[in-house]
Amino acid sequence: MTSSAEHRRVVPSDGEAILNALPNPVLLIAPDGKIVDANIAAESFFEISTQFLQRQSLKELVPFGSPLLTLIDQVRATGSPVNEYKVDLGTPRIGGDRQVDLHVAPLTERPGHIVVMLQERTIADKMDRQLTHRSAARSVIALAAMLAHEIKNPLSGIRGAAQLLEQQASSEDRMLTRLICDEADRIVTLVDRMEVFGDDRPVARGPVNIHSVLDHVKRL
Repeated sequence: MTSSAEHRRVVPSDGEAILNALPNPVLLIAPDGKIVDANIAAESFFEISTQFLQRQSLKELVPFGSPLLTLIDQVRATGSPVNEYKVDLGTPRIGGDRQVDLHVAPLTERPGHIVVMLQERTIADKMDRQLTHRSAARSVIALAAMLAHEIKNPLSGIRGAAQLLEQQASSEDRMLTRLICDEADRIVTLVDRMEVFGDDRPVARGPVNIHSVLDHVKRL
């Protein structure tokens, strides 16, 4: 028959049961940075057991230079809780995109110990970030199209003027007017490359005569 002492060892305390019932990961950090305790949600977040977490330092689980480490030092120094939002704790172990809100507070009953709670961003937040990135991409496409239009027009005028001058220029001056035309064409080619942001067609590839490229560089 199981004694009452053995029963108490098996059944978790009320505080432990409450922590494990929380949907958000919670960690208790010692003054030396080691993880003292963690709830079940923390096991799921870091994808390792509490027993393994307790053998780790927090800096071994979060990205190098993570703001979380700075927040813990700040809370330990001031004794006041702090919050930080939209912090990326993604690592190769747990995945590259793990945006969380951080809630860091001192544990007054145990000096130097810090409680950290992580609240993962919702699916809606992640979708909002994706839409923001797509909006930025559309802005780049629009900017590329505008620059292409604004740059190509004056280049056409410069090239046309150089061709008119070439008709009355000496043989030496014709080399210069030819160089102006070639450089104008080169800039147009560069601008065309900017338009690739809005072009879904495959990139055209072909052989290049390296001697022509070197001769052009020598003339410059």
